[in-house]
Amino acid sequence: MNESPVPAVAIIGVGPRGLTVLERLVALATRRFADRAEPAGSGSGVSRRSADGTAEPALTIHLIDPYPPGAGIVWRTDQPESLLMNTTIAEQTVFPDSSCTFLDPGEAPTGPSMGEWYLADGGTEPLHSTFPSRSLYGRYLRDAYRRIRAGAPDFIEIIEHPTRAESVIDLPTMDLPEPASQGSRATVPEQLVRCQNGTTIVAGAVVLAVGHIPSAQPEERARLAAFAELHGGLYLPQGLPAETPVAEVAPGERVIVRGMGLNYFDLQTLFTHERGGRFEPEPGSQLRYVPSGEEPRLALGSRRGIPYRSKPICHEHPRRDWPLRYFTKDNIALLAGLEDLDGERRAGARFNDQLWPLILADLRLAYYHTLSQVRPEAFTDDPGQLREAIGEAVSRHLTRRTWQETHPQAAGEGGASEARAAAAVRAAASATTTEEAARHGRVTREAFAWSEIEEALVPDPADRMSLHTLLNPLEGELFTSREPGEPGSLHEWMLDFLRTDLRSSLAGPTGSPEKALFTVLWQSRLLLKELIVAGHIDRVSIDMEILGWFEGFVSGICDGPPPQRIAELLALAEAGIVSFIGPDMRIEENPDALVAPEPDADAVPGAKAQGPRPEIFTVTSAQAAGEITGSVVIDAASPTNSVSRAADVLLYGMLERGQLTAARLTLDDGREKFLNGLALTPRPYRTIDVEGNVHPRRFALSIQLSSKQWGLAIAANPGTDAATLHDSHAAAQAILDLL
Repeated sequence: MNESPVPAVAIIGVGPRGLTVLERLVALATRRFADRAEPAGSGSGVSRRSADGTAEPALTIHLIDPYPPGAGIVWRTDQPESLLMNTTIAEQTVFPDSSCTFLDPGEAPTGPSMGEWYLADGGTEPLHSTFPSRSLYGRYLRDAYRRIRAGAPDFIEIIEHPTRAESVIDLPTMDLPEPASQGSRATVPEQLVRCQNGTTIVAGAVVLAVGHIPSAQPEERARLAAFAELHGGLYLPQGLPAETPVAEVAPGERVIVRGMGLNYFDLQTLFTHERGGRFEPEPGSQLRYVPSGEEPRLALGSRRGIPYRSKPICHEHPRRDWPLRYFTKDNIALLAGLEDLDGERRAGARFNDQLWPLILADLRLAYYHTLSQVRPEAFTDDPGQLREAIGEAVSRHLTRRTWQETHPQAAGEGGASEARAAAAVRAAASATTTEEAARHGRVTREAFAWSEIEEALVPDPADRMSLHTLLNPLEGELFTSREPGEPGSLHEWMLDFLRTDLRSSLAGPTGSPEKALFTVLWQSRLLLKELIVAGHIDRVSIDMEILGWFEGFVSGICDGPPPQRIAELLALAEAGIVSFIGPDMRIEENPDALVAPEPDADAVPGAKAQGPRPEIFTVTSAQAAGEITGSVVIDAASPTNSVSRAADVLLYGMLERGQLTAARLTLDDGREKFLNGLALTPRPYRTIDVEGNVHPRRFALSIQLSSKQWGLAIAANPGTDAATLHDSHAAAQAILDLL
């Protein structure tokens, strides 16, 4: 066992989040331990030296990750250049900048943002409209790591361990002697990290920044995997597309893909561009696909039956911020009866009843402003009347300051009965499913009074803002065919949908009313993230309302691919490579393919069968006639990252031993619900065990913070006083205070 002679920190997981912790530890320790450096004029300018002349570190930082520090597994630099990020070059940084309020006045950043790094390295593409490759971001992260390491003074020792951590246990406390002149050091409880390669590390503090972790398969997916193995098919579970064994899929095989989000578009690229296919430009910003003959045939489906809508970002329309008029901190404070949101009191806001009406007002304002610019003939009278109606509605809303005032049926009963009645109403609202909420007007339907004004000024329903239709355009549609060119064909409907979405994205937020909604929702999500971190939104409301329906709604509009990917999907559908399943897809066994093969006298025992796989799966949709068969099923939906399903050796073991536990939420009716993230203290996010004890020297960041934050997959944005950088700064400060 390697006992550390000096204070030590172990960072487990050194992707972007672990890297920001390292950066903060080095920056803060450099100042805190500055007295360890020899004074100017001593001739060496390095740290104090021990009796044998070797440098004596003040802090040792152990980095534990089987993948290169910085890039980690997700942003590996050896993945294909054709795999793109879903954000622009301008939207990521590792290093705090002048916007970060935890920096001292005048304190210079210790490194560049990705945009600054890209330009300094000779990059020429526009920063705010270019979606870089994943590997380019990985190279930025690797360069950031080298920069942090090179800038660390000699008294900070950084040790890489290219392996996996498998357990963390607490060691008995022990008194460590100091030189007589300094007295004795206080009792220091240490932790022992055991690694897969046999290395053991003793550290005074441990940071868990493990990011995306493998998950146990739900029963239905485990059944599909077992069925495929038994009958000669192939099932590929959820995971990172760059790590998915797509080489096992043979050319021409029919692949049933479940999920049409970002992971699908990476798989699309791996099955086409990376197999030698070409996308050639056509007039009108469209593409034509020239196949290589190595592609499988892809059948795409999902719950809604459509892909996420593409981002309205291109060189003609770079990403820009949209100032929110109604969903503002001032209005939220007014609803809560507070002077502002900067004090000790929390707003305790409910999303559906208090915040969503403000966001909806901003959405209406942006939509109809853009419509008045691009299609003024859609209005029978002055569009300003709609703006006035929106403003009046918001004024009325702001006079109802509390949740009880928005639910008069819960008022007037007095004392405990009032509280019980309020809780009952809230529980009933919370129990409503997303689909029921949508159908009954809770989520995206328009209020009756508003509809009267809207219908009078915008008589054509096709011109009106319909969030419900935008979210579920296939609802109520029935198709008699899936085949190209046939009447009532799902295929033709999907081609029209994709062309419309691509055309709107290329027009941008100022040229398409639908894409104007993107900018409002993007800014609203950023403010919601900030409010959640600050504790201003009711915890039940976050789970049952924001995560219950709004997250999926905003993702469908804001988290889609670059327009290029929709153009490629359209070309593949026109080339016959892609077909469409429809919404609410259902995968079942194909009995016609489950015929026992004839015995082969020449077969080698245990050898894999040769020839094409049988099409053992069948997939259907209640909204489209017929079925599609396939030999391969790929689950392309993003993993849930629920700690309760963790298949990672480290987290699974710590959860089993009770060292960690999933966060719990007490619902309005008193029931408890387990959340996806870990139970943690407020920032700096110390871990809590199954008995409710806080571990003072163990911290968790990254995706496992989902019980405390929202939207954790998004990197730190430069110039925004990013919460993720605050998290790392707080953890680093707390660690150094302990050591």
